[in-house]
Amino acid sequence: MTDLVLVTIPFSHYCEKARWALDRAGLAYEERAHLPIAHYLPARLAGGGKTVPILQTPGRVITDSTDILHWIDDRLPEAQRLFPADPGLRSEVSRWEERFDAKLGPATRRWAYGHLLPDGENTQRIMQKNVPRIEALAVRAAFPLARALLRRGLNIHPESCARSLARMHEIFDEVSAAVSDGREFLVGPRLSAADVAFASLASPALLPDRNTRWLCARAALPVAMRAEVDRLRATPAGAYALRLYSHHR
Repeated sequence: MTDLVLVTIPFSHYCEKARWALDRAGLAYEERAHLPIAHYLPARLAGGGKTVPILQTPGRVITDSTDILHWIDDRLPEAQRLFPADPGLRSEVSRWEERFDAKLGPATRRWAYGHLLPDGENTQRIMQKNVPRIEALAVRAAFPLARALLRRGLNIHPESCARSLARMHEIFDEVSAAVSDGREFLVGPRLSAADVAFASLASPALLPDRNTRWLCARAALPVAMRAEVDRLRATPAGAYALRLYSHHR
């Protein structure tokens, strides 16, 4: 039994960001995962809005992934926190983390959905994992409607997906330039919120082996998507994110 409940869409990369921080801190929590659209009511009942993750704690309900990371940090000794105490390092961590949240996360989500939604069988298999049985059973019947709603709600069409891919390459180039000196972490001498945010929010474009419980395996991807995943994995930024998953997740 735990006092912490994390409401998620299981394959959401923002939920993975919060999940990673909770796991790293050794905090026991119950995850309640739901499908997109089906998550609206549970999210409302948990005290949030339409977005997840939502973390229910004994004292408050936290409805933003970055706020969840700060809440976790408040319960850790300084040496283990994802936001360092040093003002300069903290500012740099926050700058990267906010850019990844605002720009990378939406881009990888739209781009990945743009490739996966036409592949109905594979997408349904992903959606049926890690959710309540009634939602898993409803996927097949409701998938055409859910696909249309997701396309409209996330503005998914060829032009927007191309813009998202360009944004992904822009941010990967920035991170590649930053880590080209061989540093282990993006900012400072230890894992920070910048690292967790980049690796998590890039995960739909990299398919890390340690995230296949929530996403699909690289081999199951549509051919065009798999080719782009391989290109991004081969960049310095992609290698850095995969190393973070291998060593710190």
